[in-house]
Amino acid sequence: MKLILVKMINQNLRILIVEDLVSDTILLQRQFEKFVSEPEIRISDKLSNVRYALKDFIPDLVCTDYDLVGFTAIDVINAVKEIEPSTPVIVITGTLNNEELAANVILSGASGYLLKNDISNLHKRLEPLVQDIIVKKQKTLDKLNELKLRREELRRIHEILKSAARTDEKDLKLKEYYDKVIQDLDENISSFFRV
Repeated sequence: MKLILVKMINQNLRILIVEDLVSDTILLQRQFEKFVSEPEIRISDKLSNVRYALKDFIPDLVCTDYDLVGFTAIDVINAVKEIEPSTPVIVITGTLNNEELAANVILSGASGYLLKNDISNLHKRLEPLVQDIIVKKQKTLDKLNELKLRREELRRIHEILKSAARTDEKDLKLKEYYDKVIQDLDENISSFFRV
């Protein structure tokens, strides 16, 4: 028997569980509580509620069953892609030994695919996936902060050059140079906002 150590995640994590069986919902909730110190969990059993929760609750992670009443995990993944594409989706299903289903789920955009067999130890398989999701989210936030700092620096340079262009209006060549630099900066700043 292989011993798997689970590392506790000591941060608030917003989790949307999409499940139509109350018993599985409770079990999944308990599994997250085993390795997330502060899970904020919402439950949904309808696709319309999933769409609402993606806009209102804004989860860090969506955890969904595959076969639900009236829809599937593919519908959930598509809703996430449409509303909040950066939100990862983990599919947890009782559908055993269906490699084609697993492949379709991953190709549709799921971050992970787990089976419900031995659901009481599911936290051991969930924890590494969630840790990876947190690392990727932090890298994205770091990149956004870096872009923000670069934009602020470009704006500061832009303001300095605009100010210098106004003070040196007597020298026509210098003014033309400043105007060209300002125009280039304007284009660079605009391109940052399109990222």
